[in-house]
Parts: sequence; structure tokens; C-alpha cells
Amino acid sequence: MRFDELSEPLRQWVDQCLTAGTTEDAMAQALRSAGYAPDLLESILQAALDRRPATGGETSRPRGAATGSPAHELSQANSSDLLAQLPNALDSSDRRVNLLFALNAPRVILFGDLLDDAECDALVAASRSRLERSTVLNPATGERDVELARTSSGTFFQRGETPLVAAIERRIAELTGHPEEHGEPLQILHYLPGAEYKPHYDWFDPAQPGNRAVLAQGGQRVATVVMYLNDVEAGGSTVFPQVGLDILPCKGNAVFFAYKNPGEAPDPRSLHGGTPVAAGEKWIATKWIREGPYFAP
Repeated sequence: MRFDELSEPLRQWVDQCLTAGTTEDAMAQALRSAGYAPDLLESILQAALDRRPATGGETSRPRGAATGSPAHELSQANSSDLLAQLPNALDSSDRRVNLLFALNAPRVILFGDLLDDAECDALVAASRSRLERSTVLNPATGERDVELARTSSGTFFQRGETPLVAAIERRIAELTGHPEEHGEPLQILHYLPGAEYKPHYDWFDPAQPGNRAVLAQGGQRVATVVMYLNDVEAGGSTVFPQVGLDILPCKGNAVFFAYKNPGEAPDPRSLHGGTPVAAGEKWIATKWIREGPYFAP
């Protein structure tokens, strides 16, 4: 991969690191903690190596040397080290997005202002007439079941279905490094008071026969982006119970969490849920990301 093939935010980040004299190991750690898969991480570092002579820096790793550790292992760097290697805001092709916090295990990043108010309102308005009761995939049968564990209603927008959906998908791809074609359809979810989604995993257990069909549509899920489309009066947080993390919904913000790299087992600490809405209502948009290009049957 050449430097000019990187997304604009990644080019900016590489140049900032090289200008600051950041070591290659520190760059690798930042990328690893941000959830980049090992093959993509290696390509980015190689592009940085090719760029480094023009800035007068030196490399600390031979070309082609392996980097990284399994994504499910605890990172050696803490979140402060990660944020020290990244700018406090990233520029996508159409928006500057703030980085509000990062967690290493599981890999969680909170983006500030990923969407603006008008985009949030437009997604909600386009979804109201399309809502249906949310279902859960039965891992034993492959059927979609209605369960008390998930009491929201929702709808989907296919990739690029509207100009707004296409713009959001492009923005997510630029910020996370995951190609747009690896994304599933954008899901909009609506929670009324008392509605919740009990803690669960987004990835599919390959040992369950009911998951075989969905795994054939692009491989395992590797990451999730949850976008908050309104301010919730009370409750409705995104909770990671195994690490004691609650993220309160704030209109326009989005939480990104990665739980798998190719060839590695999903991180069990990615267990997460949506706590009951105590007052008001909650709207979110969810984008699930696969290992490979996603296609619908």
C-alpha cells in the first residue's frame, strides 16, 4: 500500500507521527489499540516507512517484520498512550470528528460529533414509518426470533440507499479503516421507556449451526459502530459489564468497538448491552462490520 492510497485521516496521522518523531513501535501500538487488523496495520506501517525518508526520520523495524499481538490480549499501552499518538480530532472527507476517550481491552473509542443534528433528525424521520419489532438470530436454527432480551423496534437502510446513508458509511470507513463494502446495512433502532437490549455479543459463534448462513455473507463480524441519534432523558446507556463501562447516549456521538482480527478469537470482554430507557425515548443507528465484503442473500 502506498502512502497516497491511505485515507486522508490516516495520512494526516502518519505525517503528524513522523514530524513528532514517534517510533514505529508506538505507531503500531496506537493502530493496534484502535482496532486495526494485522494485515491493514502492516500496510499502514509500510506506507509510513516509505514516507519516513522524506521527513528525515529513521525506522526501527526491518521491512516486512511482523507486528502486533492478538487483539483479544491486553495491550501493553494504556489509553493515555493511545491518545498521545493520535490527534484529538480526525478529519474525514466531510467532517472533523473528535476523539473523546479510548479503552484498550476491549478496544472502544468514543467519537464526538460523528453526526450533526440535522443528520440525526433525518435518520429518525426516515425511519419512523418503517419500524418493526426487533428480532434476535437463533443460533441453533438460523431463524429470526422475537425475544424479551431485545425490546426495541427497528429498520434497515441498505448500503448507499440514500445520499445521507452513503455519506455516513463513507465517513465511518475513513475514520475506522474498514472498507465500506465490509459493512452490513445500517440499522436504526428505537427504544421506548423500559425497552432494552440485554448484554450480548455481536459476533457469531461458528460452532452453532444456525450461524453458518450469516457467516457465509462476509465472514465474522469484527467491529460495531453505535451512533446516538437523540439525547435520552434518563437511562439507555451502552454498557460493557465485564469492564464496568457505561457510555451515556449523547446526540451525534458514536461508540466504535472492535472485537476480532482475522484468524483470532473474538474478545469476550466485548459483551455489551443497552440499558433500559428510564425516561423519554432512545434512537440509535448501528453499523456492523465484517471480515470481508458483506453481501445479502
